[in-house]
Amino acid sequence: MSYYLVVSGWTLGYAVDALRLDLKTFDEFTSGYNTLWLFLATAVLTGIMISRGLSGLERLSRVLLPMLVLIVGGLAIYAQTLPGAIQARSFYFSFDPAGLLEPNIWRMAAGQAFYSLAIGQGFLMVYGSYSPKEFNIVSSSTAVALTNSVISITAGLMVFPIAFTFGIAPDTGSQLSFTAFPRIFDELAGGQFMGIGFYVLLFIAAFTSCVGGLSVALASIRDEFRLSQKKAALIVFAIATALGVPSALSFTSMELSVNGKPFLDVMDQLTGSGVVIVAGIAGACLIAWKLPTPKLLDAINAPTRRLGPLSFSPRWIIQVGRYLPAAAVILLVVTYLF
Repeated sequence: MSYYLVVSGWTLGYAVDALRLDLKTFDEFTSGYNTLWLFLATAVLTGIMISRGLSGLERLSRVLLPMLVLIVGGLAIYAQTLPGAIQARSFYFSFDPAGLLEPNIWRMAAGQAFYSLAIGQGFLMVYGSYSPKEFNIVSSSTAVALTNSVISITAGLMVFPIAFTFGIAPDTGSQLSFTAFPRIFDELAGGQFMGIGFYVLLFIAAFTSCVGGLSVALASIRDEFRLSQKKAALIVFAIATALGVPSALSFTSMELSVNGKPFLDVMDQLTGSGVVIVAGIAGACLIAWKLPTPKLLDAINAPTRRLGPLSFSPRWIIQVGRYLPAAAVILLVVTYLF
């Protein structure tokens, strides 16, 4: 959660700078303790939002997130005209079949997929609790996964040509969006106004992740201790802020780090390729084995579909949830041992 809050703070700061037509380099932006103050400001805004429920966030997301997708798509098209585009596509789409035999590659890929789709973080349970009974979980999940994949690929087509054109290492880390894009906005005609739209909408996207993440903790604390929404929100805000301060300090004058890496990036790697995988696997396994099959089928609300002589029953999803976790655990063990 600290990662979401810190990065959201960066997007908030860059959105403000864009509105002032004064986009800075990342080193200038993180000088002093800007990251810490922006983190605290974002935490306060998130606390206020979760104390009031999710209805306002839903209305905001329906309008602004599609606009962000349009800007990303436009930048991806423009990025293909940059000098580094050919090198970027070669880097981005290169395929080494030998990598499929490396367990660590599968672990990192699973971590990225789980993190990107918010699997193993509780988001889906919280948001799912707001869905109507007639909601088809299978079709909805398929649409979300496909949409996420398309947008992720498009984002890569946007980022890597910029990185290669301006000599930015593609493995820069969590601050890549804040080192690459200010440069291209300076080069584009009308780029300052595009920068305003990009960073304002990027803040909205990051902010929704913050709200979703804290809503998971809020729901648990509120229901377990029978607290009001506002009291539970205050407790969650205090805990998240205290835990997030070390991550915020990693990009300040203090430069808090672990083995030479910023503390924020270490936490991102730990949770993104470790904790969320274990949590996602354990959660799927518990749900598939502990809940009765009829109850699961009723919750999924996906009727059997026929394609010619073949029929596709949602029961296969339950079987995957029961037996795939065992294979995933074996893969994790092999990855860490070898």
